[in-house]
Amino acid sequence: MAAEPLQRPRSLTPIPAPAAVLLALLGALTIWLLSAPPTAAAPATRAGVAQCELGTYLSDLYDIDPAKDRFSARLWLWTLCPDRSVDPLPQVSYSNADEPHTTDPHVVAQGGQVLDQVRLQSTFRQDWDVRDFPFDHHRIEVLLTAPDDISHFRFTVNNADSEFNPEMQLQGWRVTGFRLTTVDKHYTTTYGDRTLKDGSTYNRVRIQIDLERTDATTFWKLTAPIYLAVLVATSTFLLSFRHEELGPAERLDALYNRLAVLGGALFVAVLDMQQANTVITSTDGLTLIDCLHLATLTFLLAAVVATVLSWRWTIEGGSPARAERLSYRGAWIALLGYTVTCGTLVLLAAER
Repeated sequence: MAAEPLQRPRSLTPIPAPAAVLLALLGALTIWLLSAPPTAAAPATRAGVAQCELGTYLSDLYDIDPAKDRFSARLWLWTLCPDRSVDPLPQVSYSNADEPHTTDPHVVAQGGQVLDQVRLQSTFRQDWDVRDFPFDHHRIEVLLTAPDDISHFRFTVNNADSEFNPEMQLQGWRVTGFRLTTVDKHYTTTYGDRTLKDGSTYNRVRIQIDLERTDATTFWKLTAPIYLAVLVATSTFLLSFRHEELGPAERLDALYNRLAVLGGALFVAVLDMQQANTVITSTDGLTLIDCLHLATLTFLLAAVVATVLSWRWTIEGGSPARAERLSYRGAWIALLGYTVTCGTLVLLAAER
């Protein structure tokens, strides 16, 4: 049987040039898509976490009382939510409010979203740092905490449409800043939610109001008595100075009178310090007023010590004229040092 001749393989059908170019482009596109890094999803699109936009209008600020750690405010709040079921305003917690009063919600459907508006009025608790009074600056806050933990709800703030009433009449204060910020507040308890571990975390909005004082009348009322006490005490060292010689008895009488005046000045300074503590209460350390009173007490005590030393010098046979000259010079030096010290304290407080 004759061997069957080998068959030549069939030649491949050539691919048209346009189709080849198209396949090459598709291959390159596929390779680029596979090699491109994945795009991070925006927080607002996270599954299961509802978000609502919050805005506010501060219509009034009153009863600002740092001594009682309180201030009162009236403001409008509004939220824009994807639907009514996630609206936080009916259940939001006003974390630092004392008995907050809110109006009934005004709900309006708007552009596929739900707009809810309420008015809030309350007294709010606030820690005040008055160490630099009357040059103190404060940031007071209204705190709103979401009703659900961050795995279910978060706020977004609208600072562009949030503002304060520029016609507010604040006694002795001026608003220098206004903003909304968000922060997560962690609690060690889960509030009974067994799906949570290691406590719970809630989203909180801080409505922050920056204030500064505009009236320094109280400062001068509290410091004028101590300044006068220092001037009176200094004058007792100056009025007794004479070029002519005085008798020993006359010089001793002058020292006794000086001690009496200095005792009265110390009494005035202590009473004024107690009055200042009732007006300006601070648990953060010494205030500017405290430092000025301490400087005054130091000056007056130094004057008493100088007077006693001068008296002992005289009765022990020392030169009364020399003691008087030293007291005269010392009074001017002490007054200059007191003025520089108080001025420095005030400038440092004003610059902070």
